Amino acid sequence: MNFIWQILLFVLLTEADHFRGGTISWKPISNNITVGQPISIMITQTYSWTLSLVGCNNSMIAAQSPSVNTGTKVGSGISLFCNDSCSTAGGYIGNEVPITGPCIDFSSSLDLTVSQRSDIVNLTANSTFTATFSTGGGWQILALGSSAGWSISNRIDLRARSDNGLINTSPVATCISYISVPVGIPQTIQIPVLDADNDFIRCRFANGSSECVNTCPPASLPVGTTLSSSCLLTITGITAGDYYLVAIQVEDYMTNTSIIPLSSVPLQFLIRVYANQNCTLKPLLIADTNNNVCQGVQVGVSFTITWTVINRCGDGRIINDIATVSFPILLKSTLVQNITNTSLWTTKMTWTPTANQVGSQVFCAVANDNATIQSDQYCISFFVGLNSAPLCPGVTVSPTTIVTTMQTSISLAADTSQQTTQISTAVTYTSSAMTIISTSSSIRSSTVKIGEKVDWPVILGLSLLTLLLALCCLSLCCYYFL
Repeated sequence: MNFIWQILLFVLLTEADHFRGGTISWKPISNNITVGQPISIMITQTYSWTLSLVGCNNSMIAAQSPSVNTGTKVGSGISLFCNDSCSTAGGYIGNEVPITGPCIDFSSSLDLTVSQRSDIVNLTANSTFTATFSTGGGWQILALGSSAGWSISNRIDLRARSDNGLINTSPVATCISYISVPVGIPQTIQIPVLDADNDFIRCRFANGSSECVNTCPPASLPVGTTLSSSCLLTITGITAGDYYLVAIQVEDYMTNTSIIPLSSVPLQFLIRVYANQNCTLKPLLIADTNNNVCQGVQVGVSFTITWTVINRCGDGRIINDIATVSFPILLKSTLVQNITNTSLWTTKMTWTPTANQVGSQVFCAVANDNATIQSDQYCISFFVGLNSAPLCPGVTVSPTTIVTTMQTSISLAADTSQQTTQISTAVTYTSSAMTIISTSSSIRSSTVKIGEKVDWPVILGLSLLTLLLALCCLSLCCYYFL
């Protein structure tokens, strides 16, 4: 009998680590209401899976076919079903959309597949209900909470907004799954969110059987983990090798004092804890598009991001890849090591938005090295326009009026026992009438041998000098424009 139970447990465990979370969002095809006409909305589901169990490759991404194959694993063949307020689901019951879609990203280093599908459904006006992807089993084995089952839910509300009479659009949020954190060291993770209506956004931990079932915070997370309403997660990993599930609901509100959300969007992802290394420096990931900013882009016009990864731990470390969670179709060039400075690795990623992608899109990336250490997550929000590159929600100054460019270069000594860092920052502000200011600063640190005592007062002084220069640039910009 014990042998039989061991076999059953083995089957459960091998079938119970293919799902890594995801998000569900929706938007109306037109936010105007026509009396007597159905309202068409696009529901977008993005899910993360274990690559070795749910395959993906470049050919599948380029063709956007076939959908990822979950085989006979838990969750296979399930649709996004109505879970609450189904009497006002407006025709969704009987027209439920499938879960699995084509893969859009994969990472061998993270053993990660990302799938995404978007479906248009026609619903009656004033429909309001909860759509859920829920099943038993399937999570990566978790250190806290239960791996037996998951639930991820989105609240859809097609009633006219009281402030403008239009149909709401839900926020969009995303995150790499998993995010690696060092054991015993507090980490902060900013959850990237974009709302097309420029509503007030708040984050909270998921709760209840519909939103997170057996993996609800706080029981699923280490003691002391917090999530601010501004979507900043603070967490400290307890034991190396542990995995935790973060289950969040991102909600949009009409005003900053509103108590009833317009919609509720799920975001679930894993945190992995790794042991401290001899070199504790993470890879540094930088791009020619700023981190945590919004970029307007146009349908049919290609947008390219150039990435640089800096290995700060010497010759023993190799950058394996840059993992992404994005959207169809992101084309990636090969990650190439710089011949002259072997600490630098570069690649380009190109995306041409389609008409289906009009509105909010959020993209995140992390660099991974051969010690399984990740860079900090680097996220960019995009706002897609049909006929032009629009202003992002809440932005009032055209990007063609003020252009800000920042260039950062870091050089490392060839001797792996030493590290010399040079940071050069150039900030240029231009307007249609004149160039306001062009400044540059260069700071070179002293060489520090590994194991040698670091002169922290000098480092602090240099940091404050850099901050002062940046504030001067900002003050001059404000002086000319305000």
